[in-house]
Amino acid sequence: MRRMPIRAFRSEDAGALVAIARSCARGENDFVLVPLWESERDLFAEYERHGIAPADHLLVAEAGDGTVVGCAGFVRRPGGSAAGLVCPIVSREARGQGTGGELLRGALALGGELGVKLVSAAIGVRNRAGYALLTALGFRASRQHFLMRLDDPPVAGKMPIEGLAFDDAEPADADAILAIYSACGFEPRTPEAMRAALADGRHAHAVARHGGTIVAFAEIETHWPERPWVAFVGVDALLQNRGVGSALVAWALARRFEAGAQTALLLLSPGNRPALQAYEKAGFHRHRLVDVLEKGL
Repeated sequence: MRRMPIRAFRSEDAGALVAIARSCARGENDFVLVPLWESERDLFAEYERHGIAPADHLLVAEAGDGTVVGCAGFVRRPGGSAAGLVCPIVSREARGQGTGGELLRGALALGGELGVKLVSAAIGVRNRAGYALLTALGFRASRQHFLMRLDDPPVAGKMPIEGLAFDDAEPADADAILAIYSACGFEPRTPEAMRAALADGRHAHAVARHGGTIVAFAEIETHWPERPWVAFVGVDALLQNRGVGSALVAWALARRFEAGAQTALLLLSPGNRPALQAYEKAGFHRHRLVDVLEKGL
């Protein structure tokens, strides 16, 4: 079997890779969570939000005539030892030639050179070919998520608690947001990182105030303005399970739709039934069920 050349990404590859990614996203049998690019802007924003260069973390496969037929690689924070896999995607006309396997092996070798120690891959549960490729090279299933999707602006409902008020976060709110964030057990974040997230222009933060105190926050990733992601939602322990979080998210996303968003996305554990029901009530639907697999390098 003839092997296709594998090389580092170049900016002129973006259009071809976006076309392949969009094709894979249409059906459940080809679905991967990353890459989920719908435009060249999406591709470059993916790497800008992580603060890394795609040329250093993304490999492409070329056909004999120079046509780009696939890619694989990583996204991670600068110098991070944990990385998300840009799962191998291959154009339909180039499948059946072992290109996906070559891309994955090349990406894993690159990960070792970059100092990556743990790789996570997210793939649709019906993508059997992709799942088989990952497990054949040592990936093991870790957990599942629903990819939830909202296609219409949420409608603001009744405030779940009397005296509650929603507002855009201000820089002075950073410490209060971080306190709730940390209490919820999210990945560690320093005060400097929280202040940076509030000011970087790639996140929108909404807060719920009660009696002048911040009791909840929602962090929305806006690096893809037309397709924002709900990243983190935290509620003070005394007010949890009372609809505060979902109401705040609906309020924050309504503002995103007013600013031009066409859809919104979030990941949610299937076992989190109260949150699942709350988000479905807010208009989200279950778009894909995704397996997360991991491999140590």
